[in-house]
Order: sequence, then C-alpha cells, then structure tokens
Amino acid sequence: MHAPRQRKGQSLVEFVLILPLFLLILSGLVEFGFWMLKYSNMVQATRNAARFALDNDYRFIKAQCTPVRTSACDAVCGEDFYCKTALMAINALAQYAPQITLDPATDDVVISVFTLTEGHYVTNRFPDNDGWSYYGTRSSRFTSADVQHLLQTRGVQNTSTGYVLVEVFYNYHQVLGLPWLKAFVPDPLPLHSYTFMPLYSAAPTPTP
Repeated sequence: MHAPRQRKGQSLVEFVLILPLFLLILSGLVEFGFWMLKYSNMVQATRNAARFALDNDYRFIKAQCTPVRTSACDAVCGEDFYCKTALMAINALAQYAPQITLDPATDDVVISVFTLTEGHYVTNRFPDNDGWSYYGTRSSRFTSADVQHLLQTRGVQNTSTGYVLVEVFYNYHQVLGLPWLKAFVPDPLPLHSYTFMPLYSAAPTPTP
C-alpha cells in the first residue's frame, strides 16, 4: 500500500538532485547559442569587408589615417582604403542581429595587405607587420610566416597575387551572466574572426 507513495517520494528526490545539473546544461546551451550567433556575425562581417576591398586599391591612403585611424582620419575615411574597409566591417556588425558594438578600449578591426609570389611567399606586407588598426588597440594575429603556411597548406592556387586580411577582435560578454557559467567560461571571452580574400591591386607587377 505504501509502494506508490514511496515511488513518488523517490522521484521527487531524484528530480531535486538532477534539477541543478539540468539548469546548468540548459543555461550553458542558451549562452552557447548567443556566442555562436555573435561569432557567426563576426565571420560574416569580415567576409563582407574583404569582398568590399576587392574593388578598391590598397594604395589609396591618407596620411592622417596611417598606420592607425586618428580623429583627423574621420573626415577622409571614405578616401582611405584601410579605413573604409574596416568601417564596412563595423557597419555590418551593427546591422546584424544580435547587434555587435565594438568597444574602442578592447575591440578592434585590423586590416593587412600582402603581395605574394608563386609558392605563396610574402614579398611585401602593408602597411606594416602589425596591420592597420581602426581603434589602435590590437595588431594582427598573423605573421607573414603564418600567412605563407596557411595558404600553402589550404590548397590555394599557386600563383603570384595579392591578398587582403580582415580581422575582427571582440570581447564577448556573457548575456545571461550566471555565476556557475562564469566559473567555467571567461567573461568576457576574447573572440577573433578573420577572412583572407584575393586583392588584385596588391599583385606583383609583371616583369616586362
């Protein structure tokens, strides 16, 4: 006669024991979903900016915009290759959902241009080894040797050409902000996305 009541009591105890684990997993999945959405938007923003750079000449620069953007650069940003490419990425981030607003103190957009010979050997890098920084807080995560290795191992066509590299650095702050998630995942979590795209204006000049 007491067996059904005992089973109900046992089920209640099991539910109470498993509830914290269930909530931990569920909240982790929700937070991971927010993270994936924002990271996906970062990747798409770098692609859009790199595609935009295809139709532009990396030699179109303004002195007040190099090697990093300054306040004086804002007035002529649309005339500077690096500045307008970075701004394309920033505008894309602001238009996507969920919206991403970069923090000038910690986040950044970095643009680099490469000239490569056959064999994917970097002969020139512009504007310098650190890349062009929109906020002046970050530098490129790729060395010239990294670029050579990446292109040589990805099956990219072996030819003399130019490339543009667009990088976005963003500190992701947890949306839920739950303490049991912060115990396992850093908050903020540094994210980095990038896109390589051929840039024909940076290709080596053919030898007569």
